[in-house]
Amino acid sequence: MSYVYTVARLRGMENHILDTAFFSRLMDSAGIDEALKALGETSYSQWISQNGNSFDKAIDSEMAATFQELETFVPDKGLLDIFRLPYDFHNVKVLLKGLFKVRSGELEGRRYDLLSNLGTVDPEELKNAVETEEYGYLPYGLTDLIPQCWQLWDATKSAQAVELLIDHQMFKAMLNVAESLKMPDVIHWVKSRIDAENLRSAVRLARMKYDSAKALPFFHEGGTIRPDDMAKLLNEPQETWGRLLSHTDIGAVLGALQDSGNIKAALTDVSKSLDDYLIKVLENAKYSMDAPANVLLYLLTKEAETRNMRVALVCVAGGLDREFGRRLLSNGR
Repeated sequence: MSYVYTVARLRGMENHILDTAFFSRLMDSAGIDEALKALGETSYSQWISQNGNSFDKAIDSEMAATFQELETFVPDKGLLDIFRLPYDFHNVKVLLKGLFKVRSGELEGRRYDLLSNLGTVDPEELKNAVETEEYGYLPYGLTDLIPQCWQLWDATKSAQAVELLIDHQMFKAMLNVAESLKMPDVIHWVKSRIDAENLRSAVRLARMKYDSAKALPFFHEGGTIRPDDMAKLLNEPQETWGRLLSHTDIGAVLGALQDSGNIKAALTDVSKSLDDYLIKVLENAKYSMDAPANVLLYLLTKEAETRNMRVALVCVAGGLDREFGRRLLSNGR
């Protein structure tokens, strides 16, 4: 199937992506009113006015509009599903956590305000399915997963264990969708995303002084690096991690970690580096006018834009350290 028209449309849309220089200037705003005024000539202005100056809702509205536009001309819906299905799994977490609290006696435990409208399943339909235990039509293995979550909760009362189970299935679902598309670059990107999440977990677990045996359940299957090999990193000095993973694509990301002997200080830098790495994995697609991976590359770049928007506006609205905020900005464009 030809993607020439699709890529041409994406190239035009890329011209409207806001760059990091814009966000650096945005972060120099004296206050939130000045920052919102600066958005007046961007696509976010329409959502700001529609959402009563709530920039969180405006950012989500911009991403939802992006998905809707891409649905009109991307031939393989699965490319969008790979990006959207994590929001479905996020919503399942929100709903189950609320029900766990209700069953524990917190009658006000439900947090419907945390549901995202960016997934593939309408949040209201998903809410009704979870609360009425009618899971039969749900995609991505959720039909079997949700009862398993309840069984695990009843046995352990551990919300963390349930979250891990949900995340394991989410990455499995992403890989299943990618493999069904039979697009090698897309499959490789999903595997790279699993590696990135596992490395992010390794950094976090090392900070918490986990050993490899205790940490193993936190790592997901499906990446290019086996979970047990990732867990073994925790038994090694962090300055050797780059060498131990030098045979992998993601090994270079550890430079940010090795530059700091303080794992707490490095955590933010590594997370940002991993976000940038997932864009770089697809950079070769830019040189092809017929590569489906351009769809993922555009979505990653747009996601980086929305993430930068949130960082900048939170810093301005909260009066937070602007230099620290600039360190958090992704190099999306």
